[in-house]
Amino acid sequence: MSNGSEPTNQDILEAINSYATNTDRQLERIEGRLDGVESRLTRVESQMVTKEYLDDKLADLKGDILTILRKEDRRVTALVEIMQKKNLLNAEEVKYLETMQPLIPTSRI
Repeated sequence: MSNGSEPTNQDILEAINSYATNTDRQLERIEGRLDGVESRLTRVESQMVTKEYLDDKLADLKGDILTILRKEDRRVTALVEIMQKKNLLNAEEVKYLETMQPLIPTSRI
């Protein structure tokens, strides 16, 4: 500041210039951080699982599980039939075992 009590135009311009320079430096640092955040976000987005992908995988898993359960149902049904033919199970026991199967036998669908 000059010797007088009032700032001169030059003093005001220097203060504004100093403020602008500091603001520019801060903005450059912020932009650098934002670039880093943006690149990390892009990486996360490229690796992230989508709802559609999960829905497809869950549908595939459900199909696989149902296939396995149907095979097991057929085995249990065959075993029950064999045991009934050999008179190891009576009609009431066969009926009870059929109610315990997780799926309806394919022959009855």
